[in-house]
Amino acid sequence: MAERRPNYIAVILIIVAAIVISYWVQTRPPITLPGINIESLPTEMGQWVSDGPSRAFDKQSLEGWNITAKDSLKRVYLDQEGSPVELMIIYKALDRREWHLSEMCFGGSGYNVKQDITTVTYDGSQSSAVKLLVEDPNTGFKTLSIYLFAQGPNTESSFAKQQLKMALCRIRPSKYGWAYIRVTSPELISEEHTEQIIRDFFAAASTPIRKALTTSESRVTSK
Repeated sequence: MAERRPNYIAVILIIVAAIVISYWVQTRPPITLPGINIESLPTEMGQWVSDGPSRAFDKQSLEGWNITAKDSLKRVYLDQEGSPVELMIIYKALDRREWHLSEMCFGGSGYNVKQDITTVTYDGSQSSAVKLLVEDPNTGFKTLSIYLFAQGPNTESSFAKQQLKMALCRIRPSKYGWAYIRVTSPELISEEHTEQIIRDFFAAASTPIRKALTTSESRVTSK
């Protein structure tokens, strides 16, 4: 049986193509994305009404996420029965650095965290999301957090897949940046009841959130 020789020409072509693509990605003009105005998010969405003004992130949190105040929002909403949810939005555009997943932050702070996958309504479609049941080991108090990553109308629950999609944006640019959207509520009756409250909020708030993250202003966000 004849020995199969390596196809050196194909190998060289692959290497050259990789070098050309890498050079193009590094030297092409910066990507211009639509600006955002998170504070334009309505204070009333369906049965949900804001419980006061937005809560500012402290300097350490902003530096940790590598964002500015205008790229973040933390606001509490109440439904007609007084059930509270805290909405947190972090807009990262195409910046892959300094992402802080809630399960890591809660666990690092000493809380017990149970992680699962659920579904929520986002902009009219069912989307996969990460569900975190967080328990204070000292008091037994529990909260439920559900989060996802959103880019325009598209969402992702897997951080690895989201980071891959974000990296591919450097080759095939999108006109929208990525945001981390988390909704948290205390478990007062049961996990199932709290999860339904959060799902109801997503159903009412997700389209306004998408609109707030896809405004027509433009700014340079990534190179």
